[in-house]
Amino acid sequence: GSTHGRDSRQRRLIPVCLKDVAGLVPGAYQGRGKGNKFLDDLTDADVLIHVVDASGSSDAEGNKVVNEEGSEESNHPINDLAWVRNELVEWV
Repeated sequence: GSTHGRDSRQRRLIPVCLKDVAGLVPGAYQGRGKGNKFLDDLTDADVLIHVVDASGSSDAEGNKVVNEEGSEESNHPINDLAWVRNELVEWV
């Protein structure tokens, strides 16, 4: 049989191209930050995988979350999922 696209143990190899879109900010679909140019880099993607920082230690802008007294607060990861989803929905 053909060995094309298989490793030495005959496992199928699937080529993958990863794109890091770190730095996406709320309002990018309206031109904020790198805006639509940034989002347009996603147009040739077959799949989008959202990696979430579950520590909750930064906000949507990537800033460390701190309360008025100067101690660290928590930003729930669900908030991260929600605004990124909204950016994609509004952009499309």
